[in-house]
Amino acid sequence: MSRSLPSLVLAAALMLGACVPAAPPPPPAPAELPEANAENIRADMEFLASDDLEGREAGTPGFDLAADYVAAEFSEIGLKPAGDAGSYMQTITFLRSVRAPEGRLMEVTNTATGAPVPFTENVDYAMGNSLSAPSTDVTGEAVFVGFGIVAPDLGRDDYAGLDLNGKIAVMLSGTPKGIQSEERAFYGSRKFVNASERGAIGIVTLETATSRGVYPFERLIREGRLDGASLTWISADGAPFDRAPNIKAGASVSLDSAAKLFEGTGESWPAILETAEAEGGTVKSFALPYTIHLTQTSTHDQVQSANVIGMIEGTDPVLKNEVIVLTAHLDHIGITRGIEGDQINNGALDNASGIATLLEAARMLKAGPAMKRSVMFIALTAEEKGLLGAQYFALNPTVPKGNIVANVNLDMPILTYPFTDLVVFGGARSTIIEEVEKAAAEMDITLSPDPVPDQGLFTRSDHFRFVEAGIPSVYLIPGWENGGAEEFARHMTTNYHRPSDDMANSIDFDAAARFAAIKARIALALANADQRPLWRKDDFFARQFNGPMEP
Repeated sequence: MSRSLPSLVLAAALMLGACVPAAPPPPPAPAELPEANAENIRADMEFLASDDLEGREAGTPGFDLAADYVAAEFSEIGLKPAGDAGSYMQTITFLRSVRAPEGRLMEVTNTATGAPVPFTENVDYAMGNSLSAPSTDVTGEAVFVGFGIVAPDLGRDDYAGLDLNGKIAVMLSGTPKGIQSEERAFYGSRKFVNASERGAIGIVTLETATSRGVYPFERLIREGRLDGASLTWISADGAPFDRAPNIKAGASVSLDSAAKLFEGTGESWPAILETAEAEGGTVKSFALPYTIHLTQTSTHDQVQSANVIGMIEGTDPVLKNEVIVLTAHLDHIGITRGIEGDQINNGALDNASGIATLLEAARMLKAGPAMKRSVMFIALTAEEKGLLGAQYFALNPTVPKGNIVANVNLDMPILTYPFTDLVVFGGARSTIIEEVEKAAAEMDITLSPDPVPDQGLFTRSDHFRFVEAGIPSVYLIPGWENGGAEEFARHMTTNYHRPSDDMANSIDFDAAARFAAIKARIALALANADQRPLWRKDDFFARQFNGPMEP
């Protein structure tokens, strides 16, 4: 049967409509949040982690399908578009680099004699692509810079007394033990910047016992990740963003092969490794008697990918201008073509689970109590390429930057067990934790400290780009109690960045609903708090990035 009215009936209806009194005001907002719906989360995850999306790599059609899906869900929920030009999309243009099949070389020679030191690709060293140029070729004397850390607050400068201008920095992977975990991760995130600022033109990273335990050299080779694309966003003036512009090429060297770079120096590589693993990791820096030649060949092009942004406007005429931002990354790592069998990295737990619980939190908040402040929801692109979507938004926000007062981020929640605790990375650093504690108490959830400080997770997810913009931020994952430690370890050793991270895993959708509910409660508490979130007085990150602090 036709769904359209005959023209005469339609005309009569329009005439009568002119006489109908105004519609009654909408009912008052409910006093409580609705329950989270586990089946909604299941449906969202099944689509986002399906083979049809081919791993949701930023800059690919599969990611675009995922972005369109999230935008459609935002619209159905009733979120206000908060992207570009009245849309849900904040479109970003990226420079993309993929390593060429050939044209990679790391040559090492004795600087005094010219004698070659044998290094073989995929045995001694590995190289990816370069974003600096399609073809890079640099040669420089090698300088060992220890961990390459510069930490003024700690009186530490691994470059002190060294000349790096026009040279190759040889540095240990990771960061030294004994530094507060989040600050340690920050110092580690600046290693390439430090080398570039001191004139280095290339970097050779050496595997250590700790880095090998997290992601061994052989796995880097075996899993084909070096064939993946690298991205950087292009600014309005057409220049690619680059925090370390002097660094033109790089390579990674295996733990055993690194010993060759210390022969004839009077320093023992095993002794250096032992010192590196000790508290403080105060490894001596010194010039090496070798010259390193690095060549990389890559293909460059441009692609576009979008952050998907929606918002619930606050009801307070003044406080609605303050915005709480909830984030989760939508992208994953795409297709790994260098392995046999299933090559699609579906990313069910990294991070379809985060997006699905973000969507459910949005449904709950839209149907829930009134919120004084506005709440923004962002499905971010290019997290797997270096937190690039978050970085672009933080530097080019779609609302005035000063209006963004907090970020709460979800990334890779392991939802395969009935979690009872929550890890809040960065929680103690701002007053956000006060609202998190209240929300957690309402749900009988306890809070736990960072269980894996060596992995530097505080700088490895999107919230850190908001931290760099001075905005108080936290990052949430289910905690390690009640089986969480075992499930996290199983995921990292079996499924992380592998095709096996798919919907065949035993996902606990009741736990997923519980995770969405705690996210929604935290957002509601922040939106209706008496005061906007502030960094704790004299907090390290507030000082680094000039963020608003408690008096």
